[in-house]
Amino acid sequence: MFVVVMGLGVSLAGCVALSVALPWLHDSLVSENIFFMILPLDSDLLPVVDYDYWQEISADPAMQSDERIRCTQEPWYWLVNYAYTLRKDENVEGGSVERFPPDEYLRYICHKWFTEKKLAVDKSRQMRMTWLFAACPLWMSQYRKNEEWVCQSKKEQIADKEIIRRAKFIWEKQPSWLKPQMKYSFCKMSFPTMNSTMIGIPKGGDQIRSFNPTGVFIDEGGFFEGEFEDCRTAALACCEQIKVVCTANAGQWDDFINDNMRN
Repeated sequence: MFVVVMGLGVSLAGCVALSVALPWLHDSLVSENIFFMILPLDSDLLPVVDYDYWQEISADPAMQSDERIRCTQEPWYWLVNYAYTLRKDENVEGGSVERFPPDEYLRYICHKWFTEKKLAVDKSRQMRMTWLFAACPLWMSQYRKNEEWVCQSKKEQIADKEIIRRAKFIWEKQPSWLKPQMKYSFCKMSFPTMNSTMIGIPKGGDQIRSFNPTGVFIDEGGFFEGEFEDCRTAALACCEQIKVVCTANAGQWDDFINDNMRN
């Protein structure tokens, strides 16, 4: 397990300093040569697709083909150039559509998402972490075959709203020549040409046990009202990849973070 504790205003140096590699299965996805990938820390931090370049690509099928290939091999490049999010102030209605921010701490966590089979992030609010953790399984599902990502939140409606529909929003904002076919239904995105899916489920270890997924993303597990450990244990039993994100909270999540930081 790789645990990262971070707060607002965290720098990359601070993020690294507070990261602890744990003996709870510290493995790399890409080291097993599952597929070719340029890892996020090997990608340029900043986007390169500006308005003029966008116009040029839009008119040139050959350039579009090159961009598709690059996006399938370089997740950070895809994320900062073609992924858009909805930036919202919790106290204001609506929001603004913005390209995914090229922040160093987000690239670092994105890198860990792809290199650590088991990853836990203890965070402050409004750090774009849920957007990032929705975007990564979306990238896997739309560009890799036979992927199944289970996304768990406190309630099924929250899983759909906060994870699946965020991924759907990112998918919709991609140019037509870049995104594969996708079908959406409540709590589910499927990619027929890739035979891959993202599925939202509510809390409960019994919910995860009915799947045999590629990976599980547990969002805000500290708010599972005493069921976080059951969910985590069930996820360990059914899949190799487990990604957990939570705003600092007491209870089982707090115990889990403190116990692992001490180890």
